[in-house]
Amino acid sequence: MKFVLATVLVAGLCLVHADDYNATDVSRFTAKFSSVEHVHNDLEVFTNQQLEKSYDYLLLAFTFDKYDLNRPGFEKLYRKISDKAWEDTEGLIKYQAKRGLTVNINGVQSAVVGLLNEGKVGKTSLLDSDELSSLKLALSYEKILADESHRIHKKISHAHDKANCYDPDVAHYLDEEIIEYQSGVIRKLTGYIHNLNSIIEESNTKDMGIHMFDEYLEKAE
Repeated sequence: MKFVLATVLVAGLCLVHADDYNATDVSRFTAKFSSVEHVHNDLEVFTNQQLEKSYDYLLLAFTFDKYDLNRPGFEKLYRKISDKAWEDTEGLIKYQAKRGLTVNINGVQSAVVGLLNEGKVGKTSLLDSDELSSLKLALSYEKILADESHRIHKKISHAHDKANCYDPDVAHYLDEEIIEYQSGVIRKLTGYIHNLNSIIEESNTKDMGIHMFDEYLEKAE
């Protein structure tokens, strides 16, 4: 009985894909399957956003590695986030290639830049940041990209009546490689903001408090 059922299933698959198997045009044979093409553009934009994030955080790290603002803890924090964004860029490119997609690296993504500017934190703010404002900027940046990854996840995780766009493989990749990290770094940055703000409010010991907080970051990161 099992043999007969297996034979029927295989026969059905062969009939369904007979045109593919008999095709002479080899370009029809790709690694694309399921509904990955439904989020091709979304993944490509998100990849470029991660690349842009890597450069932005590297610039932010340099802001705290100057003769007049030497904060090795903050520099280490932002360089670490920059490195992670670079790793995510590489990972996204490799994943899309594995799924048969190509990725165009096309520079600045206006979506992120525009949203940052709407919140009155633009590119020029990176160089003008102090300790607290840099943490606020970083948190805004992370939330923007977290919302974007959640939007893509939702788009690929729900089978709609008129569009078969369910692809659990993409959803799993985002869960494991992107979203879990994002929730952690957002929680961490939020804690840093509140802790540093409490230190700054103590005006008599503000400078010493910021110095000690930076030393904590250097050890914690």
